Amino acid sequence: MSTGAVQPAGSIDTIPTKVNWQERRATDLGCAFLYLVALMAWFDIGFAMMGAEMEVFETDENGMITGWSQDVKTAGKECCTQIQNEVDTASNNYNENGGICMGLDTGRRLTEGNKFPIDGGMFDVFALRPEVPTVMIMSCIVMAVAWIMLLRSFAKTVVFGCEFVKIIALAYLGVECDNNPVFFAIALCYAIYIWCFKEKLKFAAKIIKHAANGLKENPAMFIALFTVKAFYVVQALLYIKFFEASMKVKEVAYVSRESVDYGQAVCSLGSQYTCEYSLGYDANHCDANGGVCEYPITGGVITECQIVEKAWVGSARWYLMAMWLWSVMFFTQFRLVIVANILGSWHWHPDNKPSPMQALQVASTKSFGTTSYSAIICAIVEKFYNETKWKWWQMVPPFLCYMGPYKLLCCLAGWCLKTCIQMLTKFSLIISVFTGDNFFGSAKKCYGIMKRHFVGGFITEASSKQIMTIFSLVMAIALCFSTWAWVDTLFGFKTIPGASDDLLWILWCLLASFCIYHPVLGLFFLSLLDSLMKSITSGDNAWKDWVSPLAAIFVGCIAKLFFDYMGGIFLDSIDVMFLCFAIDKDNNVDLSKSEFAAICVDIPGVITANPMTESKDPLLVQQPVQPGQFVAATGVPQQGQIEPFGAPGAGVQMMPMGGQPGMMPMAQQGMMPMAQPGMTPEQQLAQMQQQTAMMQQQMQQQQQMMMMAQQPQQATM
Repeated sequence: MSTGAVQPAGSIDTIPTKVNWQERRATDLGCAFLYLVALMAWFDIGFAMMGAEMEVFETDENGMITGWSQDVKTAGKECCTQIQNEVDTASNNYNENGGICMGLDTGRRLTEGNKFPIDGGMFDVFALRPEVPTVMIMSCIVMAVAWIMLLRSFAKTVVFGCEFVKIIALAYLGVECDNNPVFFAIALCYAIYIWCFKEKLKFAAKIIKHAANGLKENPAMFIALFTVKAFYVVQALLYIKFFEASMKVKEVAYVSRESVDYGQAVCSLGSQYTCEYSLGYDANHCDANGGVCEYPITGGVITECQIVEKAWVGSARWYLMAMWLWSVMFFTQFRLVIVANILGSWHWHPDNKPSPMQALQVASTKSFGTTSYSAIICAIVEKFYNETKWKWWQMVPPFLCYMGPYKLLCCLAGWCLKTCIQMLTKFSLIISVFTGDNFFGSAKKCYGIMKRHFVGGFITEASSKQIMTIFSLVMAIALCFSTWAWVDTLFGFKTIPGASDDLLWILWCLLASFCIYHPVLGLFFLSLLDSLMKSITSGDNAWKDWVSPLAAIFVGCIAKLFFDYMGGIFLDSIDVMFLCFAIDKDNNVDLSKSEFAAICVDIPGVITANPMTESKDPLLVQQPVQPGQFVAATGVPQQGQIEPFGAPGAGVQMMPMGGQPGMMPMAQQGMMPMAQPGMTPEQQLAQMQQQTAMMQQQMQQQQQMMMMAQQPQQATM
């Protein structure tokens, strides 16, 4: 149990125990304007892609590709006619029979099995079969909402039930994948993990239960949260549609490539010697006379008509991804603003709390700029953290030998920086909601209050966060495998685990786990990997081994973001409760009946002593109010006197301890501590009676001393 350092009177900027949701001004308007402009540009680019897309293939009613589309044929004929009129030069050869001009009408070399383009990639799956991402994402939304509603009412049951379902799901995957032992091994290891850490699960369930209390008392809050969720879903679907459209923003244009031609071999000794080989070397062969046969190499450039992306598409696609990252963080912070507005008001002044629509209005107007500010900070930190991660080539000798320690330090530093900055950013935003200050003003107050009440100024409840993270991961992976099987069925691939080489699909599973666990990084990485694989496997059949897994992992990453958003509602509630607990301590609010305060004692890193006292006993609280006057707040959780977080009965209980200058305050005259946990009710009552008698005796002594000094003072509350 930790104790805090003493703070002199007036040295801290105490945050009032209220939420300023009515009389507040708009903050950080510059960042709000920047986000809106960037968002409008995102929509403009996306819809421009949809308007510029060109259908590349013609398909029948069964989705089978029958050939090039009419637009491609028209543009291809124009290009092929133009290239026929070009004149070859010494350095450039115009190939009128290459590229798209070869078999333009027949579609020769276009597809493999007439189901998928031979030069296609991950996003071509979505372009040819848009029902795949749409159905899977909508299924994810339904499951995420159902999970949250069940967790709100049956926290402990759902926590343990979800763990059981995960084990069953892993075993089921093993059965479906030809009794693959890997899934059974994973299920067994996970069951052992659950058994070994069941106490952590119980504690996490207790934390989540108390977070659910606030959500159950404010059910209308979900109206605002689901409204934000709806915008999130719309933007996510548009993000996928924009990427689908970007794969169709094509044109038929000249494409030049270098060519290398090897001429007839010539002997280095002269033309009188031959380089031809027939059953052996004759006397006139170059090698037999000590010479070397050399092949003259000539190079040049061949220009052909090809279907290519327009020049601006690559940069536009990267902008879509960067802005999507900012938007993901924005929706996360926006959700936190709504939760903090409603739960904070319910905790301190339940009769004057905003309605869901009022909280939504505050978040989308007065707090919009600060929300954008915190979101871009989180996005930058996330990007920096991604840059510090291991790259595959850094794990290959000799790079691993001299870069290993450096990269390990970078990974640790990146993780620490990300965790600390995002935690402080989150709590700064909550304080901004409470006070109405801008981001930097709130960050200054946040640093002070976190240092006073949490060891190192840092607090996180790991067990409940792990519950949410593991559930999101397992459900997203389940949707990933479902998408994988569906795509294999639609296009006739055989890449689902158990259907191809064991080592290959194990590698795919590892990649899926990594990308889905880090969904934002995964989306960026998958886009890069898709482009790389398309360039490597262009013209052969290797694409059928990687298209299904990449498309499935992409859907899994989107699903993970949705589950994280819904689980974040509970994590936001816990963070708001932590900050309310710290602010209550700063204001000497009686926490003896707060069940959450009792739970906080068991969380590592929570300073249970009031920072305004020198006493090492965390059950004594004193704070200067006026010169010569002290107050003692009776505020420790006691067994049998627990009420839920935010109970209306939680108030400030202060005792006047007036005295003339130079007199020793009552708290320093041997005051008995409050009842300790573990005492029986009879022992607690006896100790409280003894303490009351002692306090009355001390008060009488002080009154006698004041009368003798003829300096009467009146104690005020």
